[in-house]
Amino acid sequence: MKNPSFVKYILLAGLLIAGTARAECDVSVSDNTVDYGKLSNSDISSHRGGVYALDEREVRVNAICSEPQSIAIFISDDSGLKRFRFGDSGDIVISAQQGLLDGRPVSLGKTLTHGSFTPKQERDRRKILVFNNDGLLPVRNGEVPVGQQFSFLLHIRPALKPGLQSMKDEESLLSNLIIRIESQ
Repeated sequence: MKNPSFVKYILLAGLLIAGTARAECDVSVSDNTVDYGKLSNSDISSHRGGVYALDEREVRVNAICSEPQSIAIFISDDSGLKRFRFGDSGDIVISAQQGLLDGRPVSLGKTLTHGSFTPKQERDRRKILVFNNDGLLPVRNGEVPVGQQFSFLLHIRPALKPGLQSMKDEESLLSNLIIRIESQ
């Protein structure tokens, strides 16, 4: 039997920022690095459905443009998969909520299209699950309103598959998320 006290992980999710917009726009995050440090089996919060989840972390994303316009913020990693990857065999579950446009609450919508921002779902939502390459939009009455400042809170929760709990050596698990702003 393996001793779980020897199992340690170094977990890190980096947030990279890029921007393309018709007016001058900047995007920033409250924390560029979400670092779980070294963890043991006892640090893993829950086991459900064959997956071990780590504690959720929050990161505020804020976009500011020089003039009012429609804004979308796309979040991706380089895996090419629908889910965000965490190392070779883990995933990151991301949700977004607390959308604000120019300081006023807005619902959040998603788009997969670049350049033409049409919300994907029919109804407005206060909290949405984010998948790889989704664009997040402010939504009011089913439309994408224009504004100069758009922000929301990301909830980031890595999940590890059971095979990772049996390691004795230290292993680094990394993921780089790219946050990109587009406007029209």
